[in-house]
Amino acid sequence: MRVRAGDVRLHVTTLGDEYSDGQRRPDIIAVHGGPGIDGGMLRLTMRPAVDYAHVIVPDLRGHGRSDRGEPADWNLDVWADDLAALIDTLGLPNPYLLGTSFGGFVVQRFLSRHPETLAGAILIGTGARQASHDEIVERHRVLGGDRAADVMRRSLTDHSPDAEREWAEVCGPLAIRRAPDDDYQRAVRNRISTPEINAGFISQLSGLDLRPDLAAARRPVMVLVGEYDPLIPYQVAAETVDSLPAGTGELHVVPGASHQAIWDAPDATHALIREFTEGS
Repeated sequence: MRVRAGDVRLHVTTLGDEYSDGQRRPDIIAVHGGPGIDGGMLRLTMRPAVDYAHVIVPDLRGHGRSDRGEPADWNLDVWADDLAALIDTLGLPNPYLLGTSFGGFVVQRFLSRHPETLAGAILIGTGARQASHDEIVERHRVLGGDRAADVMRRSLTDHSPDAEREWAEVCGPLAIRRAPDDDYQRAVRNRISTPEINAGFISQLSGLDLRPDLAAARRPVMVLVGEYDPLIPYQVAAETVDSLPAGTGELHVVPGASHQAIWDAPDATHALIREFTEGS
């Protein structure tokens, strides 16, 4: 369905029931990665959450089946404000925001712009800053050896088709550890891409620093990082928790998982999400 959120309509999918045995279940708004891809993968990986929560998966402005808006509005401030407008439209009382990868950047910006709106936030495979080139290259060396490190270093500055193909062959497999099944492959095939949004956002990454946004948080925040995540070194995830007000953050390493922690280790990841949303 499409839901009005400020000056745009967002494509939204819901999973699970709002109530169980007369009690309202936790509302979780799950924000997809990217930028430049829709929320299809989260609509797959968040299915197990129907056992404990009411899940809302929107496509952000400019993504998927949501209104495109204007290129000037493809930024963290506007995406965060769109989510606040969506919460208001749906009448959600203190939901949880869950962000994966790039979606975690949006959630962190939300924490500074709308700090009293949430019950809590969950950040998966994301950080308060973009890991430096050297950190990412070294992480690929640890996980994939010298060739993976060399290919990753090349891909950071060389965006030619040859470099992209080599990255997909050598480095891409490091971001996922559980073999894709038919549902996963279908989600990839049906993905709606808007590469122009990704191209426009890349220029903002080098200077991205969301630590001031985290300092404004007023609700509990859980940070999850895959044990084998090639893009988010442990120290980057730890810095994210350290940037939160004292006592509001918790960090968990998801065993056996890479960047796509919910897919790689669904039982462990959903157990942590369930405990956090039912106990916060």
